[in-house]
Amino acid sequence: MISHISQVGVYVSDQDAALAFYTEKLGFEVRSLQEGPGIKWIEVAPPGGQTTISLASKDFPVGDEAKIGTFTNIAFETDDIHELYETYRKRGVKFTNEPELQPYGKWFAAFLDQDGNQFFVFQTVK
Repeated sequence: MISHISQVGVYVSDQDAALAFYTEKLGFEVRSLQEGPGIKWIEVAPPGGQTTISLASKDFPVGDEAKIGTFTNIAFETDDIHELYETYRKRGVKFTNEPELQPYGKWFAAFLDQDGNQFFVFQTVK
């Protein structure tokens, strides 16, 4: 049986710029950073998070440059979306909308990484 989602991938144009964005602006931790001939493998995750994001180069053997700067359908959860929104904006993260209360009972906002990949962040209403 599958126990959890281990990793998801996001294609990026520049792995070093992506690593800086995810660690410095989003506050993620580096979980794996390995370099080999012609390849660099990078995984990051929110502090304490179980699932990692692989920052995949467009030059990765199964890479797809067309997927850079697109909708990822990856969503994060936070306890305080308004605080996160203000903190990330001060760090230069571009949001596509301010936090909005959705009819399904969650606050929602969307932001872009350095390549324009879109992510969601939610806060469950208590």
